[in-house]
Amino acid sequence: MTKKKRFGISEALTRGLTETIHVVENNAGIYRNVMLPLSRIELDPENPRKLAVDLADIRTGLRSEDPLYQRKSEELERLKELAHTIKANGIINPVVVYKRGELYRIVAGERRCLASILVGKQEIEARVFNEKPKAFDLKLIQWVENTAREDLTLEERLGNVQDILREYEKQDGAEEVTATVLKNITGLSLSQTSYYLAVLNAPEDVRDVIRAGQIKNLDKAALIAGIEKVTVRQAALAACVSGASLKELRTLINEDRQLKKVKAELQSSHRGRITAKINMGTTVKTDVVKTIIDAVVSHDDYERHKDIFSHINWADLRQVTKAFRKLIEILELEMAR
Repeated sequence: MTKKKRFGISEALTRGLTETIHVVENNAGIYRNVMLPLSRIELDPENPRKLAVDLADIRTGLRSEDPLYQRKSEELERLKELAHTIKANGIINPVVVYKRGELYRIVAGERRCLASILVGKQEIEARVFNEKPKAFDLKLIQWVENTAREDLTLEERLGNVQDILREYEKQDGAEEVTATVLKNITGLSLSQTSYYLAVLNAPEDVRDVIRAGQIKNLDKAALIAGIEKVTVRQAALAACVSGASLKELRTLINEDRQLKKVKAELQSSHRGRITAKINMGTTVKTDVVKTIIDAVVSHDDYERHKDIFSHINWADLRQVTKAFRKLIEILELEMAR
């Protein structure tokens, strides 16, 4: 069985992201590592991770009448898995927070906080910024944190990148962020940043399917986002939702391009002498000619000519050529009446 590929990052990208977060930390204000009471930590409502489960759900339990009960139940099960790991091994990486009045708001590590509460811990190791990081730095820290996760939805990843772009444009006054600029900011490959920008600018029908969680693959989403013809795009979306591979989607798109090319060739006119007759073309496949003849003589108007072609040796190119010419002759005579 082929192992299902999950979203992840390479060692090279991990190193690049680690360097990025160190730069952010050094420019985001002085921080210190301390043990914080979990009761004084609050989640960030603007975190791109968009967890449905909140602190109240963890502390008091889920309510069956909650409209998000099913989604929260699934998230809670994943948090319990993390809680089991924390109970056995502790927390390796401290969470990142900043002081906000009497509380501390999570910048990165909300799942670790929630899982620690599930375990029954009272404190958690935290890296505390004395002041809230600048908006761009904050989004970049969250990007680094979230990119290391494998269970992010495509919509969450897109939202994360969108937040980075928005804050970058505010900070630097940039009119347009190119794929190269985004590559330099995030440490992703140029092809990945190009895909992100393509999907962020995708038609609304593509974004709707992504929001619904029906497209999880960035490459597929970028491919479909580039389809201009609505009917073809809708067909590609339906195929993708049904489980079509990237190769199958490319085939579908290429078939439409070929059809469009054939139509254009058929409708084009060429300069020069006026054509006095139609060239029927040539083929070495006698089955092609047999199919045409069979189709014609099966029609009610021409069925009486069927016997003429009943003894043709379809392996003999000369006989097949004569048979096709005879068919054309019959059609011309019939239509002249």
